[in-house]
Amino acid sequence: MKRNLITLILFITVKLIYGQTDIQMSQHMMNRTTYNPASTGASRYVNIYGHWRDQWRGFTTRPQTMYLTAHTYFKDLKSGIGLTAVNDKLGDLEHNMLFKLSYAYHLYLNANSYLSFGLSAGVLDRNINWLAKRISEDDPTLPDYSENKWTADFDFGIEYNVEKFTAGLSLTHLNRTSDEATELNMGHHFYGYLKYKFNLSVDFDLVPSLFAQNSKKSTHIESNIMLHYRNKAWIGASYRVDEKLLSESIVGIVGIDLFDFLRIGYSFDYNIGTIGKYSNNTHEIMLGIRLNRPQKLYSKTPRFFE
Repeated sequence: MKRNLITLILFITVKLIYGQTDIQMSQHMMNRTTYNPASTGASRYVNIYGHWRDQWRGFTTRPQTMYLTAHTYFKDLKSGIGLTAVNDKLGDLEHNMLFKLSYAYHLYLNANSYLSFGLSAGVLDRNINWLAKRISEDDPTLPDYSENKWTADFDFGIEYNVEKFTAGLSLTHLNRTSDEATELNMGHHFYGYLKYKFNLSVDFDLVPSLFAQNSKKSTHIESNIMLHYRNKAWIGASYRVDEKLLSESIVGIVGIDLFDFLRIGYSFDYNIGTIGKYSNNTHEIMLGIRLNRPQKLYSKTPRFFE
């Protein structure tokens, strides 16, 4: 009975919070292209990032997410081009896969700022195993089969960069309205973010940021502050709330750059919302590869901070 009750609570929580939303990542400030194609090419490097997230440890049907992005900037085109692959699982209940290409045009306003417009296009595969959602074998409320659906998927975004400041807005799943959101169809998701870098000294920079995500089903607002040391190591924390400003989680983040091309990050989410009664452990690992390119291939204009 206790096991079934916990399963039911998890199912309801997932239905309301997770089931019809995009993936949630705690180190998104290091890799914005997943939810805003306008950030594609926002550095002089060839950027390759991989993230792995194990959410709500303790549940056998917990969400587990992996995603890979790669993008770079092309001077002659004044554009960034990239690709994203996402593998998102909720135990045996749901399995989603997303593949998309992204493009961003960078409009330089002056030597110190630019405005970028991005579009991504790809395919989304959603698979629902209704049988795994049954509380018992005699549960008549759910079907006893699996459903699978492939759909085209499009995102649009804009981003403004001026040396120490970044601001962005984006809309994902352009071809599906929020009213069309079902178990197999994703509805609109809106994103907005701001961040600014304060130079504390020659060695230290402080970067506060604000991030918001909204869909018809839920809203998440997150404040973050990161301390960077010589652009080689960082430590920080985030505080996440929902649309009612009720606490969801506190996040600790650390990371380091190795060998001038390898970036490693780790975050730990301590859940303090409803789900925290049953699981308060969420782990996320980030691995980034940043490859330098010949200077003639990218603009001499500063590529701003990442």
